[in-house]
Amino acid sequence: YSTLADAKEKYASEIITDTITYSCPYTDKCGTAYSKVNSTYIKKLGIVFQANYDDELIRQIRLYSPFKGEIDGITNIELGKTTVKDIYTSYPNSKLTTTNGKNYWIIKNNNTSFLVTRLSTDNNYPIEHREIENRLIKVIILNPIRNRMFIDFEDNCRVPLYAIKNETHRNCYVEKYKGGFYYINIGGESSYKNVKNGYWKEYYPNHIIKEEGNYKKGKKVGEFKYYDKNGTLIRIKRHRRFLFW
Repeated sequence: YSTLADAKEKYASEIITDTITYSCPYTDKCGTAYSKVNSTYIKKLGIVFQANYDDELIRQIRLYSPFKGEIDGITNIELGKTTVKDIYTSYPNSKLTTTNGKNYWIIKNNNTSFLVTRLSTDNNYPIEHREIENRLIKVIILNPIRNRMFIDFEDNCRVPLYAIKNETHRNCYVEKYKGGFYYINIGGESSYKNVKNGYWKEYYPNHIIKEEGNYKKGKKVGEFKYYDKNGTLIRIKRHRRFLFW
């Protein structure tokens, strides 16, 4: 549910850098071979928030030195001091694995991955965590749990992206065949083009209403209200389209 705008608001007193990083599972450096993601970096705290490239929903959080804090309400972490042994004390059922590139050992549990530098002198995988128990945690990757209500289609309708948490309205779609015909999908997503239909609300990434009004087969019809990022109504416009259902 959280966005980059939420992160910037929470850490407004810190120096924040907007940047582009890469979708890079289980490591901290990948390069252009991976898809781009929008990122917000708070260097002083060692926190990188990564969001989808086409929106601002936070998809992953990466923690680097000098990060200090509590993870999962279970263990206190101080990167540069916390060891593999410390992690296994808090997460005794963790799985120890490695990356394809063999740059890191990875301690995985639930939605958290702890990365440990893998040395060329280490034994090949699999190994026991006791073999590296005094090694320091290098990077932590947090993958948030997604609430389907906010991001996925349900009977071809969904809560508006960035909507406030108590929003009950659902934006709905109809689906367009190549020949120009439309039908209402009852079973979820399909391979046809989804177009907006019915009363529609859109929100800014700071969860403030952006615009609202009616669509018919992907076209705006009738009165639309437009708001600024503070939620102040700035314009009302009537849209006219010659459409036949």
